Amino acid sequence: MGGISLVGLMLFSVACRPKTLRHFRWRRLRISAKALAALIFLAQGLTGPRDLLEIPLSWQKATVYACDYTAMRCPALTPAMAPSAP
Repeated sequence: MGGISLVGLMLFSVACRPKTLRHFRWRRLRISAKALAALIFLAQGLTGPRDLLEIPLSWQKATVYACDYTAMRCPALTPAMAPSAP
């Protein structure tokens, strides 16, 4: 939801730019839209890493432990080792 509203706010901000040069009311509306977009960006910046950290790494354990780090080689993925879609 946040991404869609951000795109809408940014498109509105770009589209109303010519009007903001002539009308004070449009200028205030554009500033309000930019402030709201900044708050949504901040919220996504705080919650995005949290959501990424909640993804378990157990699906890649077999592949990581099969690698030979001294030779810097990993075996090719076989269908049994390939991660399954959630």
